[in-house]
Amino acid sequence: MRRLATALAATLLAMPALADPLPSLVPSHDVSGIYLFTNARGPQTIAVEYSKSANVLRLTPQSGATAALYAGDAYILYDFNADDAKIILPQLQHYLEQPALVTEMQAVEGDISNGNGEVTAGATETIAGQDCTDYISTSAASQGAMLCVTPDGLLLKFTAANGDSAVAQSLSYDEVPLDDVELPPGDTLLPTPQSSGAAPP
Repeated sequence: MRRLATALAATLLAMPALADPLPSLVPSHDVSGIYLFTNARGPQTIAVEYSKSANVLRLTPQSGATAALYAGDAYILYDFNADDAKIILPQLQHYLEQPALVTEMQAVEGDISNGNGEVTAGATETIAGQDCTDYISTSAASQGAMLCVTPDGLLLKFTAANGDSAVAQSLSYDEVPLDDVELPPGDTLLPTPQSSGAAPP
C-alpha cells in the first residue's frame, strides 16, 4: 500500500516547477472518486477522497492485490499539514504509522521543487465527465511521464516513467465528511515492526 500511496498521493498533490503554466495540483475543493491504478502487480481499484478543509487524502483499495493484502476495509490517511501517514485497520481498531511513506513523499516533492518536474502542455481530454489538459514531463529523470489536470487542480490521469498509471473512473465534488479523513476514535497504534515504517509494498 505504501508504494501505491506514494505514487497516487505525491502525483495528486505535489507542486512542480514548470516549463508551461499548470493549475495548482492541490484541488481547490473537496473531491472523491474511483481511480483505476495499474502497476506490475496488476490493476487495482482505489477510492480516493480529499478534504480541502482538513488537507487530508484518504486512499481505500477496493479491488486488486493491495485490497487482498489489507482485508477488512483498511485504508491510508495522509495528512499534508502534519506530514503524517497512517494505515487504518478498522477490524482491529488499530493503525500503523508510516514514516517511510512520509519520507518518500518528501523526496518526491523535493525532486520536483528542485526543478526535476518540468512539463510541456499537450492535448485536452475528457475523463469521468471533466475536461483536463495533458502535461508531459520533459525532465531526464521522468521522461515521458504525463499528467492530465483540470483547471481547478484535479488530477484525472497520470502515467509514470516506469509505466505505472492511474485514471479516474468516476468523480464527485460533494463535501467529504470529516469523519472519513480523521483517525477513528479509540483506535490505537499497533505495536509491530511496521510501526517504524517497514510496511509491505
